[in-house]
Amino acid sequence: MRIKPPQRKKLENYLKEFYNYYPNEKYTVLHFVKYFKRRLKDNKDAWMGVSGDTGSGKSFFVLMCQILFGRPFSLIDNVSYIPKGNEIVDKFQKLKFQTFLVDEAAKEMRSVNWQSKEQQNVNTAAMTERYKNNWVFLNMPNFNEFTKSMRVSNILFRAIIPYRTAKFARVFIQRKSRNWRDSDPWADKFADEKYQKIQRRYKEISNDHIDSIERGLPNYVMDFIVPNLALILPEVAETYENLKIQSRIVNQDNLTSEKEKRNIWKNKYQDFMVKFTLFLNSHIVGKDKMSKKAVCHDLGISTETFNKYLNKPHGDSAKSMFHKNLLKEKES
Repeated sequence: MRIKPPQRKKLENYLKEFYNYYPNEKYTVLHFVKYFKRRLKDNKDAWMGVSGDTGSGKSFFVLMCQILFGRPFSLIDNVSYIPKGNEIVDKFQKLKFQTFLVDEAAKEMRSVNWQSKEQQNVNTAAMTERYKNNWVFLNMPNFNEFTKSMRVSNILFRAIIPYRTAKFARVFIQRKSRNWRDSDPWADKFADEKYQKIQRRYKEISNDHIDSIERGLPNYVMDFIVPNLALILPEVAETYENLKIQSRIVNQDNLTSEKEKRNIWKNKYQDFMVKFTLFLNSHIVGKDKMSKKAVCHDLGISTETFNKYLNKPHGDSAKSMFHKNLLKEKES
């Protein structure tokens, strides 16, 4: 689905009316998009982490920004729903001065996947392909789940959605410290101390407490409220949800297929090991031959592993096959 000018205009008009009801708000999402669009025109990159609890509205907030950006925008070309393989880099490289959403960045950019080839390719793209001037949003429920390289080097800005009410979600924009020696470039330790003090004093952290703390952080840029995109452009929200469901089904099918393949190879390996162990036990291990310990030493396995496969069922049980082989040897 490609966003058309009338849809973008409808969103802009709705937002102008929406913010008229909140005259005390200093910034709006319109200011936010304008700020980053100007940054991209100055040949500066904009890789941004977007964090917030599930259901906080991260994806709809980013889609809103992408539509307001004013450049060609498609829910297929400009969004990676549940990325696999090199999908992130492949889609990113096709864009120029546009926006790109990695909707479930946890799949490829979590710290537990730092060693994967796909993760390394994303890191390389973030560091070397800034001339494309794309605004990249990386959605992750917890910002600390990103790899250290992404948190400290590649991601310069982050958006946090700490709460939502019945009418809007609150978004805070922060910039990483310019001090490259800073051990806490996002001021997380500083913020955590303030939250702990509030919690000890009031037991409950209110929305007003959150606003006060986040606005007082040294890396604070701006904050604003956003309405629910589904109320403004329901057809966009519905298409997005359907595409995400389809992507999840495809990924689950691929996962099942890969899991089945792994199980097949695992079973083949175990079958081979049972046969191989029985063979060694029948023809090599004995009083006048090599000891089991010597065989295991030469194979580089433990006697426990050897015994495990010796006792593992394979058609007839391994033990019964072993006894059959002993009987045959005695008869011969």
